[in-house]
Amino acid sequence: MGNTLKRLSITGVAAVAIFATTTVTNASAAGGGAACSVTGASGSLTFSNWSAHHVNISGWVKDTAADGHHVAIRFVSIDDNAGWVTEWAWHSEYSGKGSTASFTTYASPSGDHLDHIGAQVAVMEGSKIVRACTDYA
Repeated sequence: MGNTLKRLSITGVAAVAIFATTTVTNASAAGGGAACSVTGASGSLTFSNWSAHHVNISGWVKDTAADGHHVAIRFVSIDDNAGWVTEWAWHSEYSGKGSTASFTTYASPSGDHLDHIGAQVAVMEGSKIVRACTDYA
């Protein structure tokens, strides 16, 4: 019994070490993506040429419900050194159920780092978020 518990503890530590390694290496990745869906909206961002200070972004957001709300997607980034999340400008789709808005852009923050990057998809009423989800690359 004692050996079994020791083995489980070591396995747990190894799993934590693997997760920590994966998280740290994401910031140096050349690309990736983030996507999520909520009732009424789905969207995705694809990232290329990702470095600590620049990333190219292509994305889309789709309205999936005839609910009278519009949908939007935005890029989000985390700077581990400064300890904050930056929420970038929304890209919206106003044409109703079944419509998709696509775009390309980039982010190059001055002084901030793009340690973790992701997408936030939302169903909106004016500028108010009704429902949202967030996913990180």
